[in-house]
Amino acid sequence: MTPRKRSACRQGWPDNLYPNRDGFKYRHPVTRRETFMGRDKAKAFAAAKKLNAVLIPGNDLVGRVVGSRETVADAIEVFRRDDIPARDWAPKTAEVYESVIRRINAGIGSRPVEEVTVKDCAEFIRAVTVSDRARQQFRLVLGWIMACAVQEGWIDSNPVLATRRFQHERKRARLTKEMYAAVWDKADPWLRLAMDISLVTLLRRDDVVSLKFTDMRDGALWVIPQKTEGSSLVKLKIRIGDQLGALLAQARDSVLSPYIIHRLPEKARPSNMRASARQHHTQVMPEQLTRAFQDAREAAGITGDNPPSFHEIRSLGGALLTEAGWQIEQVQRLMGHTSASMTEHYLEGHDAPWHSVEPGAVLLR
Repeated sequence: MTPRKRSACRQGWPDNLYPNRDGFKYRHPVTRRETFMGRDKAKAFAAAKKLNAVLIPGNDLVGRVVGSRETVADAIEVFRRDDIPARDWAPKTAEVYESVIRRINAGIGSRPVEEVTVKDCAEFIRAVTVSDRARQQFRLVLGWIMACAVQEGWIDSNPVLATRRFQHERKRARLTKEMYAAVWDKADPWLRLAMDISLVTLLRRDDVVSLKFTDMRDGALWVIPQKTEGSSLVKLKIRIGDQLGALLAQARDSVLSPYIIHRLPEKARPSNMRASARQHHTQVMPEQLTRAFQDAREAAGITGDNPPSFHEIRSLGGALLTEAGWQIEQVQRLMGHTSASMTEHYLEGHDAPWHSVEPGAVLLR
């Protein structure tokens, strides 16, 4: 596209410099942030030319002579090549982090790493999002990237480490037995089955919709949780007792499907218009399960700023098992957690069970 012709009164002006009342202002070519440059024309022109040489990629004539300086984008390339494969992220985790990396690259990828200061990192993290949780995620990933620059010898210290840590707390309401019953009453049969299976097995949303009839063998459900696949290598062999067996029997209906949780689509679509991850036309996608639960929850009149999601069925199921006398370690194994503290975190907010104990026989007199 041909650039707009500069007005006659601004012929010879440096790029990104503009009049500002009785002085001049400079507009950052990447962030578009404007800075007042004073009233001295010669100084403003000289400063704008110097800034353009530094901030506009490929515009540094000195760098062309002495050699190009490594940029944040170069550090991202090293991170992708050398670090990411060893992290062995699950597909969903990799997708989230890749989105963060792309936004970092778009925001400050052209900056030479040796010029990135603590202030630059702090300003970028604050400007990129208003969510403290997301800011902490950007801080984490940017720290990993700049650590690669340190390890390559491009810079001596990681400026991200000196930036503020953002504290955040998830504020999601717990699902009670009464709420569960109310949502269940408003749910379609396939959603009721998904809820009940999650309540009994404590499986996550993605694992519930991925269950197949072929996973049932030798009196058990054989499950490798998707969130831990490739990381903690948790494998679950869930015994099929009377309760779970009755639920699995319900799944054997008139619809021919390889999936335990299934439904016929409301509208037939050609195969090239289906979701890329859909392997069978009766398959329920995780997002469909989430939306269906939300609709049933709203129909039950359960609203608020942070109403419980389908995932809260998992913590409710764990709380019900502790009420039935299960130990934390037993619930931990079923949830597939690597630590009891994580299981206890899931059970927070539910009423602690009463334990029967015998009084001691020691007297003080």
